[in-house]
Amino acid sequence: MTKAKTHREFLEEVKNKFHGEYIVLGQYKNWKTKILVRHNCDNCKKYEWEIAPTNLLKGYGCPICSVPPQKTVLGINTIWDTDRWMCDLGISEEDSKKYSRGSGKKITITCPDCGKEKKIVIKEIYNRKSISCSCGDGKSYPEKFVMNVLEQLNINFEIEYKPKWIDNKRYDFYIKDFNCIVETHGSQHYSRKFTIAKARTLEEEQSNDKYKKEMAFKNGVKHYIELDCRESNLEWIKNSILNSKLNELFDLSKINWNKCAEFASKNIVKEVCEYWNNKIEEEGTVNIGKHFNIARGTVVEYLNKGTKLGWCQYSGKEELKKCGINSGKASSKKVEIFKDNQSLGIFNSCAELSRQSEELFEVKLLTSKISLVCNNKKPQYKGFNFKYL
Repeated sequence: MTKAKTHREFLEEVKNKFHGEYIVLGQYKNWKTKILVRHNCDNCKKYEWEIAPTNLLKGYGCPICSVPPQKTVLGINTIWDTDRWMCDLGISEEDSKKYSRGSGKKITITCPDCGKEKKIVIKEIYNRKSISCSCGDGKSYPEKFVMNVLEQLNINFEIEYKPKWIDNKRYDFYIKDFNCIVETHGSQHYSRKFTIAKARTLEEEQSNDKYKKEMAFKNGVKHYIELDCRESNLEWIKNSILNSKLNELFDLSKINWNKCAEFASKNIVKEVCEYWNNKIEEEGTVNIGKHFNIARGTVVEYLNKGTKLGWCQYSGKEELKKCGINSGKASSKKVEIFKDNQSLGIFNSCAELSRQSEELFEVKLLTSKISLVCNNKKPQYKGFNFKYL
């Protein structure tokens, strides 16, 4: 018959296996009767719990420090304790005090921007740093993080760069003065865990990355930087940036990283709408686009979305009409532009209209063609009508 293990022998086993990480507080009786143990760790505030001796020796450790946590305790590892910023994304105080950031529990959250309710798994909110609400700007946490870094560097850059030589694809950022492309690669570029309906496979994603990089170098891009953003948190992305060529091209010593993280968690749609509501009279969508480093078309998209949500009042036709009137200030041969029999504005001349056409109408209108329509030699041009005043 096997001799029963003594309390002293059990203590010796624990000491040899864990070297002081776990302290036995209770009295050992047998291999399956639970015994009180303390985890000698500051992260869990030296948490105490009962566990079967055999399970402890098998490596079933602290339920607070396990990944994901097996136990959630207010004051130690709840969302309220460790990641209260998640409440700003719509998690209620009640739920934040019940669950940890890595919980697989699906809860109902309320969007802090538009008030819409939706059900979402808690750990998805933590991983994405977003609740992916329909009122959002559609940009990822890493993209907005890097955008703010570039803004703090006070350099000119373009987002969603779409050169003609890359077909219908785009690059996250292009810094023209340095002939540099920057890509932010999320977890889908590195593992198969990223599962979204109709998403590319890992092999397709990496093949696409390779193609985009080869095309960039083939067309004269000097610097091509791929940032590892598989985790959407400040430290990970900060370290990825510091270990990239960005740290060679620019002085990053004065970057306020907390400011980057704060901006990355914001809804740019709402930011644009608030700016629009408080803009000075002369400012239009072109000015706002320059302020936020986004295309005018994106500004219009955000303002239209904001108008539907009640965040602002925007009318594209009214703005274009106003821009046209502001531009037509004196001189001869003023010209008025129409689309679908609606006036879009009055301009000082055909040349003035041509000069502003790409910014205002997202299409280049040639002076000679405008003149032909004005002189009744052509019925219309690119869907527009014109007449001299």
